[in-house]
Amino acid sequence: MASALDVFRAQREAAEEVQKRLREATDVLHALRQDLSDLTNDRTFRQLLNDERAWLAQAQRLIGQVERFREDELHRFWPAVWKRWAIVVVLVLATGLAAGAGYVWAVRPYEAELASLRAGVELGDAVARRVLEMTPAERRQFEVLMKWREALR
Repeated sequence: MASALDVFRAQREAAEEVQKRLREATDVLHALRQDLSDLTNDRTFRQLLNDERAWLAQAQRLIGQVERFREDELHRFWPAVWKRWAIVVVLVLATGLAAGAGYVWAVRPYEAELASLRAGVELGDAVARRVLEMTPAERRQFEVLMKWREALR
């Protein structure tokens, strides 16, 4: 029976220890509740919380304004880029057209001269071909008509 009595005493000591720990925990909870109550009733702490709430609201408004500004900036950015590129393309096309027109204008007298020279060369070629195909009698008649000797004097 000594053993059962020892077990009972050990259980009673353990229960007293648990009860002691429970009282300590309730005392800590009561102290914590009192500190929390004091903290919630503290005017400076409430004022600090209200100030922080106001600062947070200001920060949220500022962030919203910055977001709207960025969206507006993005909406204005791409049309401006497209306008600049359109102007560049128009200028390039106008420059190309002006250069082409200038080239055509500058080349026109030379083309007319080349056309007249081609006509003369074609006539000379036709005469040379005909002279090469002539018989000796035709050749003599040709030389009389051309009067080569008088041209040389």
